[in-house]
Amino acid sequence: MMTIYKPNSQSKVWRLIPVLKASGHLQMAIDHWLFKQHQQGKHPPTLRFYLWESATISLGYHQKHWPSHWQQLTWQNQPLELVKRPTGGRAVLHQGDLTYAVITSELPENRQVAYQILCQFLIAGWRSLGYELHYGTAGRGYIHNPNCFATATSAD
Repeated sequence: MMTIYKPNSQSKVWRLIPVLKASGHLQMAIDHWLFKQHQQGKHPPTLRFYLWESATISLGYHQKHWPSHWQQLTWQNQPLELVKRPTGGRAVLHQGDLTYAVITSELPENRQVAYQILCQFLIAGWRSLGYELHYGTAGRGYIHNPNCFATATSAD
């Protein structure tokens, strides 16, 4: 584990956890554990990146259940792993993507402002590689569509 420093923060020390490739169930258990430890004051704010061992659908915290036919879904003759995230959002298909988790209590309560603060490192990183990123705008179908990638929000 390595420590990074974040300027203009109450807690200047952040923890960066190196990339881990593991099952969706283990990744969600780690996120949940890190959140609980931070909530109890046992761990500093944390940034971690991870990869999914196999194709996985993750459901957002507030989604009650997945459709029963999802339990029969496969990718390359392997069953899709189905997990619940400890965070909000809609269903997301993870398939070879790099995911990040930010565990902190030092963000404003306004969700849009919090996302803009969190995404600054992504925007700066991609800009340094020659790509320009922009925040999304809320689509009208977001509330009605369980698929996270079917619509954009102002946090995207």
